[in-house]
Amino acid sequence: MMKAAETSFKQQLLEYARAAKPSMVEWRRAIHSYPELSFFEVETSQLVAESLTKMGFDVKTGIARTGLIADMGSGRTIVLRADLDALPIVENSTTQYSSRNEGVMHACGHDAHVACALGAAALVAKAFKSGDAPNGRVRFLFQPAEETVNAEGKSGAAMMIAEKALENAEGIIALHVFPDIPVGQISIKDGQFLAACDSFDIKIKGSQSHGAYPQEGIDAIVLAAQVVQAVQSIISRRKSALDPAVMSLGGIRSGTYRNNIIAEEVELTGTSRYFDSALHEHLLDELHRACSIATTLGGSYSLNYVQDNPPVINDPGLTESVRQCAISLLGAEKVLPGQLQMGADDFGFFSAHLPGCYFFLGAEIAGDRRKLHTPSFDIDENALPIGAAILASSALTFLEHH
Repeated sequence: MMKAAETSFKQQLLEYARAAKPSMVEWRRAIHSYPELSFFEVETSQLVAESLTKMGFDVKTGIARTGLIADMGSGRTIVLRADLDALPIVENSTTQYSSRNEGVMHACGHDAHVACALGAAALVAKAFKSGDAPNGRVRFLFQPAEETVNAEGKSGAAMMIAEKALENAEGIIALHVFPDIPVGQISIKDGQFLAACDSFDIKIKGSQSHGAYPQEGIDAIVLAAQVVQAVQSIISRRKSALDPAVMSLGGIRSGTYRNNIIAEEVELTGTSRYFDSALHEHLLDELHRACSIATTLGGSYSLNYVQDNPPVINDPGLTESVRQCAISLLGAEKVLPGQLQMGADDFGFFSAHLPGCYFFLGAEIAGDRRKLHTPSFDIDENALPIGAAILASSALTFLEHH
């Protein structure tokens, strides 16, 4: 049973977290300065493991290559998740903590997620050591490769599940910094929240010939142009308007680049986003239908279509618990209703596996809003203790109620 002082401890979590802000800023800036790409988060993982070990957690490393888990307590288990990887983006910043790894940048805030989780871990450790924690186990899960998949099409979340990182867990919670929400606020909703993400690559083949004699070949660029038009009509004409979905082509290139050669091959790459899992097969079928134009016109095609991650669907009960914790810490007016987002996160694998809650943490730099996945991305670091306090409060509340 939790001590009578439990309510007082939870009420002071935000105060404790703000006192620990210098440590969170130090963690975040160290990670931001030396970002590492998916599956190569070696130094980041080492920093996290060393920090958690000092706090008294039982740490297991090498999960899904560079991931790790850290446990404190025993019995019923709640998991708090953070992602480790950065993006292949050249940072445009003059801050003292800007990236020192050329061509790699934390442009999606994963450095902040790690700092919030480490801050939450310090608060959880404080609760256990002071006797203010309920019976149960809090597990921190730091996963690699949220931004991409391996050669087998698996992201870090899928790999960690396969390696039993969720063993005995009954719920999982995560946050994502959001630069469009002011610091001191969060956005949260139950049910569907983030879209599923599929990626695809198309190869269209014709036959090469001299540019002066196009009739002697089959122009793969012309075939690709027809396919592009067909692909762009899938969302507007081949599915119900009541089912939100996006299909975007992000790149096109030909095998040759000469003004007098008819291209033999063209490659296209793109993504599909949707909320209803049934659309996965439907969109795949429609892509095949669109690509078959190349066959009709005398060429051929191949299509590689991969579900990178399923939609993020928040459990109503767990989400309401997290919402109430945030209200207790911030006030009801600071807890905003979330909106459906076409962005994706492989947290969807976790939320498909057990009850999950994923929310947005306000991190806007007032008067200088930065955008995710851009070279100038940055956050207001005053968001870090708020994220840490909400994560810690949600974990302790979960154990108390279970």
